[in-house]
Amino acid sequence: MRASNPEMTRFSGHQFTNRVVYPMAGMMVIMIIVVIGVLVASAHQQNRLSVEGSTRLATTALQVKAREVGRNLRDYTIRPDVYEHLHDGIDLGWAVTEGNVGANIHNDLGYELVFVVAPGDKTIYALIDGVPTRADAFDVMPRGLRDLLHVAAIQPHPTTSLIKSGKDIYVVAANGIVPPSIDRARINPRELTMLVFAKRLDQKFLDDMGHDYLLNDLSIALNSENAKDAFIPLMTQNRVYLGTISWSAPRPGDQLLNFVIPPLAIALLILAAFSALVVRNARISSSALEASASRVTHLAHHDALTGLPNRILFREHLDSALSPTVLGSAEVAVICLDLDSFKEVNDSLGHAAGDQLLQQVSQRLQACVSYNDTVARLGGDEFAVIQIGANQPHDAEELSRRLIESIRSAFVVEDQTLHIGVSIGIALADATDRTADTLLKNADIALYRAKQGGRATYRIFEAQMDAELQERRALEYDLRQAVLRNELELHYQPLIDLELHAVAAVEALVRWRHPRRGLVSPSDFIPMAEETGLIVAIGEWVLETACREALKWDRLRIAVNLSPVQFKNHELVETVRQVLQRTGLEPERLELEVTESILINDTAAALEILNGLKALGVKIAMDDFGTGYSSLGYLNSFPFDKIKIDRSFIGDLSDTEKSGAIVKSVIGLGQSLKMVTTAEGVETSEQAAFLREQGCDQVQGFYFSKPVGAAELSAFISSWNARSILEKMHTDAAA
Repeated sequence: MRASNPEMTRFSGHQFTNRVVYPMAGMMVIMIIVVIGVLVASAHQQNRLSVEGSTRLATTALQVKAREVGRNLRDYTIRPDVYEHLHDGIDLGWAVTEGNVGANIHNDLGYELVFVVAPGDKTIYALIDGVPTRADAFDVMPRGLRDLLHVAAIQPHPTTSLIKSGKDIYVVAANGIVPPSIDRARINPRELTMLVFAKRLDQKFLDDMGHDYLLNDLSIALNSENAKDAFIPLMTQNRVYLGTISWSAPRPGDQLLNFVIPPLAIALLILAAFSALVVRNARISSSALEASASRVTHLAHHDALTGLPNRILFREHLDSALSPTVLGSAEVAVICLDLDSFKEVNDSLGHAAGDQLLQQVSQRLQACVSYNDTVARLGGDEFAVIQIGANQPHDAEELSRRLIESIRSAFVVEDQTLHIGVSIGIALADATDRTADTLLKNADIALYRAKQGGRATYRIFEAQMDAELQERRALEYDLRQAVLRNELELHYQPLIDLELHAVAAVEALVRWRHPRRGLVSPSDFIPMAEETGLIVAIGEWVLETACREALKWDRLRIAVNLSPVQFKNHELVETVRQVLQRTGLEPERLELEVTESILINDTAAALEILNGLKALGVKIAMDDFGTGYSSLGYLNSFPFDKIKIDRSFIGDLSDTEKSGAIVKSVIGLGQSLKMVTTAEGVETSEQAAFLREQGCDQVQGFYFSKPVGAAELSAFISSWNARSILEKMHTDAAA
């Protein structure tokens, strides 16, 4: 057996308490606080959802009661005997008889007020609480009844409204007395005799409604101050406030707290894992309830994340706005928006942060537009606005500037400050083409041009944009065909070793010889290939072709550029390994050139790929050195073998002292780090001489050779080597 260690004993006692027990106890206290807080929030949410559901139910119940009054009234207004005895004048003896319009309407149906109003707003019969009375209906109900009768006179079915009489509120229904045998269309509404039923919203009415719809403690108040936690306002047809029906809604959240907190507190002290599971289940339940309510509300026409209209509703609004009956003299603008740098937020912080950002963006968009504009989320980070204005395109431009400034302001998501932008395309409806499809297409084209123009800006659609886009799509199609038909070719530019005066390496440069367009500039098709993803296939073809042709030139290195898009492919290292294996080229003869842009977005991933390439034995060069923001830091952190000085500094050597100083500094830096330095864009003998004096290792440029085909390069190498041998012989002879 092992002897007891005093140090271990002390650790298991005092140190274990300090390092383990106290932190665990603190974590448990924090967990209890968090769990209780979550439960309180969940209860509040459940209470809110309960109140909302109860409010919808009460609103439906009141509407059903109003329709019931209308149905009862309709049963009387279509009776031929009612028309016969009440239309041209009141037959009082008939009216008060049981079964006609007498006390039975109060006793059996429960209507406190019944009026028969002849043309000219003359009350010819009144029944109040089942008793025939000489009363003017408009004295009993001075506000609202006259308007209700005028509306009901032109409607075939009963019209209902809430009307206040004294301190009482009534559900009132009115309808013209017209039996089915008479064609109502031939009767002047002003000549109709109107029948009115009114039911008082008293406590009995509320008790019956509560009993039927399981609503507890219903009461009515003439102002909202005395309302309970759940209430619905009582409004006339003209939106005049009359009072409030309120009740005590169920509070499942409070019941949950009363039931769960005591045993939960004890359980948390005994078993933390069990309590965490309870909290998790409670949060899931609350989230499920909230998500369910949101789906019910916005299921058909709204975006679930932002609450904005979705593509379907946006299209409906656009079709409506373009309708001649709606549009009138106003002009319609469709504004398409696409967030700049949103993908980076999703990739770096996750989709949850991206969703929060989209929600904040939607709020800002809504704050920028006017009440009659429509803001919609079409999908992803794409939004759109329908703007109707009388001064287009000025209104659309002004709104676009507001939107850009609003989105430019910082966002705070998950305690992180984020900066994004928005690109905007504007399309205006013209007199010749006002179709929704055309407007959306034109706005998308303008949006594409805005992104091309540097982002965080807007563009208004112009006719030539469509033609340019079609031309670009044609070029993209031709490029895809070029990859399939092997229309691409490689040109090579030699790199000259200044000390040995020999060709040290060649750089492979891809060219596209189009059967109709001729030689297409790389600046035209390389960005397109990167944007469409074709650069991956093109890059692999360039790499394999260059490695295979490099076997023709003994011991020369071959340099190949890697696109930032290629660098995002996690299979890059394996691709290079397989190309070297298939072609048989020694790894040390392959030199891969990368730009600083591939290192900025994901430094850790870039370092992993570069180390993987170095493990294969290939050389790594940083291209266009000096044009980035953190080159010195990258040189210190990444496994580079060579620095290539950007041609912009070489071209300014004769005109700018600053460029010369920069070139000297870069060469000195390369020497200090034991890296090869190569200068690009050498076009004069003076530039070459200066670079040699400063200790630059290699140069390339038109002074020595422009990029040429493989056969021409072989001839150049032979000529250059022969000239170098002669020069060396003359030098040795002179010595």
